[in-house]
Amino acid sequence: MTFYGWLVIALFLGSALFTTGLSILNYRARNQAIPESVADIYPEAKYKKWLGYFMDNFRFGMVRHGVNTLLIVVMLLLGVFGGILTMVGSWTSDATLRILLFVGVYAFLSTLLETVFGYYHTFHIEQKHGFNKMTKKTFFLDRLKGLLLMIVLGGGLLYLLVVLYQHMGNYFYLAAFLVMVVINVISNILYVPLIVPMFNKLKPLEEGTLKEKIVAFATSAGYEVGKIKVMDASRRSTKLNAYFSGFGKMKSIVLYDTLIEKMSEDEIIAVLAHEIGHNKLGHIVKGLLQSLVVLGLYIVGMGLLLNAPAFYTPFGFSNVFFGFALILFLIMMSPLEIILGYLVNWISRTHEFEADAYSAKHVGKEPMISALKTLAKANFSNLTPHPWFVKLEYSHPTTAARIEAIQKISE
Repeated sequence: MTFYGWLVIALFLGSALFTTGLSILNYRARNQAIPESVADIYPEAKYKKWLGYFMDNFRFGMVRHGVNTLLIVVMLLLGVFGGILTMVGSWTSDATLRILLFVGVYAFLSTLLETVFGYYHTFHIEQKHGFNKMTKKTFFLDRLKGLLLMIVLGGGLLYLLVVLYQHMGNYFYLAAFLVMVVINVISNILYVPLIVPMFNKLKPLEEGTLKEKIVAFATSAGYEVGKIKVMDASRRSTKLNAYFSGFGKMKSIVLYDTLIEKMSEDEIIAVLAHEIGHNKLGHIVKGLLQSLVVLGLYIVGMGLLLNAPAFYTPFGFSNVFFGFALILFLIMMSPLEIILGYLVNWISRTHEFEADAYSAKHVGKEPMISALKTLAKANFSNLTPHPWFVKLEYSHPTTAARIEAIQKISE
């Protein structure tokens, strides 16, 4: 093993240990005093149940993270990636096909492992605590659909990038960036109308007082009510959620049917106002621009790696190999991901505060506060996360921080 090989492993293990330490800090904070603003969310029996859920997830997460880390390190040390290339090289002499098969084998093994972990989490932890509504048939159908999407969409994108790499020379990096930009925009636009229906049913809001209130508010906010859809999330889980997707005339708000079932009409309007706020405040476009900046950094990092053969030879490769470069990039970017995660999550939390304020100003403080408490209770949210875990891992502020921020808004 050369210096560059040990450097790769050291960076990967260092990031893994940092993440593990952060999780342990968060676990130790579970018995901290609950902030006064959210003290009424869990009665004692419910809180004890939440602690059980939290501890089960912590132990499961540590095992999952440990197994994934150990497998990657073992594969690097034993030259398994070079062995995969030798194997697919015996199947074909075509350079492009070898890259596709190499990545495909690794992706399949990763998907297989993730399916095992996902099965345990869904049918043991989520089911034990009353969240899971998914049948085993639905679980495996979802995984199969996900695998097919990965093969068609992921494989198609990889093929395009390989062809560009083989024929564009130094212009590859610019071409790859532009391709990824286009795909990023298209995926945001088509996610709700094309991808979501492969897994869930979407339907318009039913007639009734809730729809009347939603139409009234959406109209006053200048939003097309026809773009608000209800998703049958209850087929899989009891958890509540809502999200915004798309741009311009293709924008959509999706409400989980569980959210409509468990929230009052005023709370639902507050959540809807929050999601519309993201659109009105330009968060969708800002998020897209942010992702393009991150993508640009990734392209630069990938470019440096594709011109450094010393990082390949320790792991069984005679020279730079594009397929392994993608995997090596993910491994070596682990430290950068921690820094970027801090910045990206900080921006995301800022946007959530702003969308909360938009909802509070247009609907009222109490409905939004009540909605946040209902979400926290139904989803077993952690009310006492460690501050550093929040800074590095949370895309949304804590429930207590959101409520306290709303309470400070001037009338």
